[in-house]
Amino acid sequence: MNSREISVYLREADTQCRLVIGAVAALNNAMQVSSQERNGPTDWQRFEFIQGEVFRSLHSLLTHASNVSRLFWPPTGKGEVAQKREERGRLLRQRVGLPDDNHPLKNRTLRDHLEHFDERIDDWRETSVRKNYVQDIVGPKGMIVGLEEEDMMRWYDPSQKRFIFRGEDFNIQDLVAAIDQLQPLLKPAVEAANDEDRHVRNPSIERDVQRLSPLDAPHVKRVCRAWHESSWVKVPVLGM
Repeated sequence: MNSREISVYLREADTQCRLVIGAVAALNNAMQVSSQERNGPTDWQRFEFIQGEVFRSLHSLLTHASNVSRLFWPPTGKGEVAQKREERGRLLRQRVGLPDDNHPLKNRTLRDHLEHFDERIDDWRETSVRKNYVQDIVGPKGMIVGLEEEDMMRWYDPSQKRFIFRGEDFNIQDLVAAIDQLQPLLKPAVEAANDEDRHVRNPSIERDVQRLSPLDAPHVKRVCRAWHESSWVKVPVLGM
């Protein structure tokens, strides 16, 4: 995989990171609106809307985080295509210093639960003993008692920033923190890959730099880098 191709993957990772942060902002806004309703929503439709915004934002967050995950840790498999994807993931991880294992972004289990929700309902239908069914709960874990964990589908605990799905517990804060740590590494990695590609495609530039005196060469490189940075659209980073 050449430098040009690497920069394409890394730019997509940066795009998906920004979309995660946008989803976080939407989630925080929905929770803020919910907290302002001291006595609860004034009507059922408003309650459903706020609740829907919470889970819509969470689903968006998890989808875009999963897109980042698949870039750096592609699905495993057999055959030449799978091997190429595995090698792509390894090269991209090396570019930004990500580990092969033990990283919050590598785990896509929760996203898979939501993406294949129909199959999870199929499993509930086949395995639930009492056939109780609860979903889209916003509140502290344990606020509902007397039900089997497998009968409770989507539960978000905003006090702990945790998502519970049929008894499985996922830390949303750790996931967002991993995105926040990764994003600043992407732009320098893209620039480095683009610099490599520019020299490969335009060897005359490198020859011209080598012909200059040592004092002038850094100046030429700074000019080239400044031109590249000026082509970027500046996007403000939204906080948690």
